[in-house]
Amino acid sequence: MPTPDRYTAEAPAECDVAIVGGGFSGLMSLVRLAQCAPKCQAVVLERRPLPGPGVAYGACDAEHLLNVPAARMGVFAERPTGFHEWLERNFPGRYRADEFVPRALFGRYLAEAVSQTLADTKACAAFVRDAVVHIEPLGQRFELLLASGRTVLARGVILAPGLPPARAPWRAVDEGVTRSLVAQDPWDRAAVKGLAPDGDAVLVGSGLTAIDLVMGLRRSGWKGRIVLVSRNGRLPLPHAASHGAPVVYDPQELMRGVHAAFRAVRRAAKELARVGHDWRAAIDAVRPHAQAVWGAWPASERQAFLRRLRPFWEIHRHRAPAHLLEAIERERAAGTIEVVAGAIASLRMDAASTHAEVVVRTAHGSLRVIRASRVINCSGPAMSVSETLDPLLGSLLRMGFALADRLGLGLRTDREGRLIGADGTVQRRVRLVGALRRGELWESTAVPELRAQAAVAAESLAQELGCGTVDRRAFTDRSDSAPRGAIGGCA
Repeated sequence: MPTPDRYTAEAPAECDVAIVGGGFSGLMSLVRLAQCAPKCQAVVLERRPLPGPGVAYGACDAEHLLNVPAARMGVFAERPTGFHEWLERNFPGRYRADEFVPRALFGRYLAEAVSQTLADTKACAAFVRDAVVHIEPLGQRFELLLASGRTVLARGVILAPGLPPARAPWRAVDEGVTRSLVAQDPWDRAAVKGLAPDGDAVLVGSGLTAIDLVMGLRRSGWKGRIVLVSRNGRLPLPHAASHGAPVVYDPQELMRGVHAAFRAVRRAAKELARVGHDWRAAIDAVRPHAQAVWGAWPASERQAFLRRLRPFWEIHRHRAPAHLLEAIERERAAGTIEVVAGAIASLRMDAASTHAEVVVRTAHGSLRVIRASRVINCSGPAMSVSETLDPLLGSLLRMGFALADRLGLGLRTDREGRLIGADGTVQRRVRLVGALRRGELWESTAVPELRAQAAVAAESLAQELGCGTVDRRAFTDRSDSAPRGAIGGCA
């Protein structure tokens, strides 16, 4: 019987609900579907080698750390400390509640929570390794075309694919660099395979992905020089052990616009500093209001935020464990790591045809040539859905089944996550969960927001399909007793 850490041999021909994406959003949609409608037959379709943990928690180095303390990573809203409780059961005394633990452990916890839910509910689920490349409405059902050529007929669909990768940031200026010298996917182990021990690596990006890769390279024993290139040349700011006094905002003030919100946050941070507390509380206190504030801002204010404040907000909001940043700063002082503010002007082979030459136009307007034995894209996902090469997303947009949001950050939906087509039609039995709702919600990537979206999507879709629903509160986080064998099949 299938579990979220192994695949079914092949996709079933029909199901009640097809869940596209086997990362956190897809699995939490399955969990809520199993809890509220256990008789609903579900198929999770995921293209990557491992279903369950997804890119964030599965396709990572064993020592890559979460960017949120363990005590705030429970997969169930009614039990937010569930992850730390799981850690205590499996690794007694090893991890503190406020500690940043390896992401792979969260992936294990997530898989066990899903397995236990399927066992408790006796729900029917299959996990299939295949990519969905097209969805065709057929009367009251949807035909999902898979990359393998197979098809699945579903009565309803939950789209949870995560953000598609962007095109390589050097794509337009690549002058024919040997493919082995560049890596588009930083999570592909081939990205760092065969890296010369004394070579130079250029990482395009200086955010959390780049930090993960830097730490992974150093843990592997690689001692070469690393250059991080990004437009703003800034690293994420560090988490603090304690945030001190809480901050309370007037939501109406934040909703007045970008400048009003910026002034409110800056004023709160200054007041915290005046009384000896940490500024981070001023940032974190925005989060409960973020979706409402984003929804209240007109498109012009959202565009102003993206254009002027987003880079600064990102480094304050999405912070990194302090000890990792301290390690990077020590290397910057020693000259083995450098951070450059600028953009790639061209990418070419050197005269000997053995290395890549990365020509960077710096923030000051000058050109600088960096010789590299590997260039790795750490710039993160596509900022616009128009940039993506993802076949399913492209298909949905071309056929008018989906419509990009007004800023092009993701797809348009209604409040319950139903897709909205190009003609304004609400796709009644199709839900979107996850980061592709960021254009309408902004905060749509972290565990609390994703688990809430998954619950709404699963419950509303189950009701629409007429699957016999039950009170999901009857089931709780019981991953402590999850069996390690195969569970959760179709009776």
